[in-house]
Formats: sequence, C-alpha cells, structure tokens
Amino acid sequence: MKKFILAIALVSTPVMAQDRVAQYDFDRDGKVSFEDLNRFCSVSTSLFARADKNSDGFLSNSEMRTAKGYLFSRCEAENQDA
Repeated sequence: MKKFILAIALVSTPVMAQDRVAQYDFDRDGKVSFEDLNRFCSVSTSLFARADKNSDGFLSNSEMRTAKGYLFSRCEAENQDA
C-alpha cells in the first residue's frame, strides 16, 4: 500500500506543477514571467527575484514548487479576498 501511495505522489507532482504553469502563464508561451504573475496578483520584483533562483526572468516548475509557500499562497489569498 505504501508503494502505491508513493507511486501516485510521484506521478501527480509533475502534472500539478504543469497545471500551475498553465494557471499563471497568461501569454501562453510556456513560461511564467513577472508580468504573467502580476496579471494574477501583486508581487514585488524582489519577491519574484527570490523565487527565480536561476535569474532567467521566468519561473520554472521546480522554482514554482519551491516558491509555493511564500509566493503562490500569497497570490491565492489575495484573489480570495477580491
């Protein structure tokens, strides 16, 4: 049973991350830029830069997973208040 749950978790993670890219990628170029993210919620350039670990100007799936706790939870809370 534990192996089954682990297998489901491993399979689900990339799909969930890809869904997050689709959710925030407003110009549909396959990347999440500062401008894309700010169409959804107000994020400072310094907060975006903190999430953009490789400083390429876009958030990758792994950067988005890492930033979930401090960046995307903020966006989701902001949109619930609206």
